[in-house]
Amino acid sequence: MRRILSAVVALVCVGLLSSCSLLPKLLPVPGDDNPEQESSVEMQHIADAVKDHDAAALKKLFSPAAREKATDLDGGLKYFLSFFRSGRMTWKLEGDGSVSNQGDEGLYSSYEVSADGKKYGLFFADFLRNDSYPDNVGIYALGVGPYSADPFSASGAPKPFYAWSGAFDNGNFKDPGTPGVYVPQQ
Repeated sequence: MRRILSAVVALVCVGLLSSCSLLPKLLPVPGDDNPEQESSVEMQHIADAVKDHDAAALKKLFSPAAREKATDLDGGLKYFLSFFRSGRMTWKLEGDGSVSNQGDEGLYSSYEVSADGKKYGLFFADFLRNDSYPDNVGIYALGVGPYSADPFSASGAPKPFYAWSGAFDNGNFKDPGTPGVYVPQQ
């Protein structure tokens, strides 16, 4: 009788443990990647700062390394905010991707943004985790430029904004590119 009872208890325990995976997740689990959700959260932070034309709030989103190394971050943020005069915008995710490597995770997100009757492309590179280089955690690069359904010129070369944004998805967590805000070269 004890053997049968022990077997029943063991089966019940195994059943209960395996059913835990069927329950919805209440809290995010570290390492359980959902790039679309992570991108959406960061985009909302950007939109909140844009709504209030709050360059200081945008600057706080940047990683310590990006704030230190970026050339004229304040000027870049002023340029970025100039695209959103009313502070209102809508956005649609165009693409996101994440790259992970032994405790490091980078998120690269592109959006189609509408503001004041115009369409723009918006991109950000964001390090969610960077065990090897913790000062890189946060937004590393942010940019906005004219929207184009085709990011390539007639010659086949990427248009400047899209060439800039494409340079960050290089998988190098130590040196992911030049941090800061996209400002086209004059």
